[in-house]
Amino acid sequence: MKPLDNNGHELHSTFSVAGAHPSFEITFESGDGRGRNSQYAAGVAIVLERLSKVDATLTRAQITSDPVMKLVREKGIDPTFEPRAFPFPLLLRGTDSVKLRKALGTAGGRIASDQASGGNNTRKMTLSVTLPSPMRGAADLELTLAHRLAVRSLEMMPELSGVDAALGEWLEALRQGSRPDRGNRLWMSGEMVMLKASPSGKRANAFDVQLGIHSSGKPWSVEINAPGAAADPNGLVNVAADTDGRRFVLRQGRLRPNPDSDGEVEGAKFRTLSGLEPVIVTGAVSKIARDWYVVADIDGSAEEIRRQTGEFVHACARARLLSKGLVLPQPAPPTLASDEKGGVFVKRAKDATPEKEILRRQGEVWLALRRVVEEAGFHLVKLRHDAGYEVDGIILGGPSRILIEIKTSASAADIYEGVGQLVLYSRMLDLSDHRRVLLLPGKPSAALVSAVEAEGLMISTYKVAMNGRSAHVEFSEAFLSLCGMPTAATEPIVSTLTSGVL
Repeated sequence: MKPLDNNGHELHSTFSVAGAHPSFEITFESGDGRGRNSQYAAGVAIVLERLSKVDATLTRAQITSDPVMKLVREKGIDPTFEPRAFPFPLLLRGTDSVKLRKALGTAGGRIASDQASGGNNTRKMTLSVTLPSPMRGAADLELTLAHRLAVRSLEMMPELSGVDAALGEWLEALRQGSRPDRGNRLWMSGEMVMLKASPSGKRANAFDVQLGIHSSGKPWSVEINAPGAAADPNGLVNVAADTDGRRFVLRQGRLRPNPDSDGEVEGAKFRTLSGLEPVIVTGAVSKIARDWYVVADIDGSAEEIRRQTGEFVHACARARLLSKGLVLPQPAPPTLASDEKGGVFVKRAKDATPEKEILRRQGEVWLALRRVVEEAGFHLVKLRHDAGYEVDGIILGGPSRILIEIKTSASAADIYEGVGQLVLYSRMLDLSDHRRVLLLPGKPSAALVSAVEAEGLMISTYKVAMNGRSAHVEFSEAFLSLCGMPTAATEPIVSTLTSGVL
């Protein structure tokens, strides 16, 4: 199979996949730089890049050309090789695919070569890799690496009126799931995204939308601003449709500099750091290759539009922070977990039990903690292990890294559970260098505190008080001091609650 590049163009470089999960063999057919697999180097590099995105580990490399295989049979030579700068086993995530491709070509060229400096660096080569869950077959992996499985082709909408109408529907879906925040901001509580919509400075009856993960909005993670024209490749935002007529909000993979990032984040840097994949887009003429990404499917439900938009915003936020050098813990393999939800949910009436509102107490504590952490200039993130383990929070950027487990009661059962979770998560997520804190609504007995601290853990406290539909959360001075945050005259965090349906 020949892979597609990130703009949907087929590369003249043939490869195949064999094996069964979790072990596979990726074979690249040889190239001669002219007619046969003339884009061998580009094909190997892009397949290595995509292997990194599925968290593959490279365990072995062999030259498997017919002449070498004949020497293996007749003389027993060893066809395996290993680049000196990339020892195996090699986790491909975070590895420079171009440098690795060059190193493989150089090292492979020396196998059964008479040339002192190495021979052909575009030989038939087989790489052995292992993949973590989820389980997949060889055919599925081959299509994924060729970029032929997930890539959809979209065509830019040609009329500006249609673009404006689609963007209007998208914004209305976001507003439906939001509550007013300070000023003219809206809080998408389910997606943990702040947004602000303003009239466009380009033209009448259009708007610009700023979206971000910070409790104050700024600095915004990404902007979805009305384009100046339909099918304009020079604008960062547009709308395209698939062959069934479904419409999609699109944005280029380019983030302008702000305090959350190290300069501009674009191109391959955006793809790698965000973890997003571009789509093929036609109908816009440009001499420069553009990478377009789906923000949301406008013809899906309002809930789906909000979910997809939220995922896009968080991916942009992650790309910015990683570009700046913020080191996120890297368990094997992690994904950023969904943020906690605050507010209340409505438990429907059942039999003789009337309908009632229930406070998402843990979510309110988490949201209050995030606001305090951000005001101190730090970061609060969540991580999830692929086995399903999810931490409540990790504070980064302070004097020490802190792993937090939040409980809504100080019962013995909750404390036992919390201690076990902190111990388990620190091991499963490779967070042994983090200080482990169990955050409770009150202090347990001194004997229990001593027993917990003897295990290298700490207990800190918070308070939650209700006033109508507002939750007032206060953290103890000892906890704030431990996190490196100011304690003097700390104001309680107030969150206005909203209703949802369970």
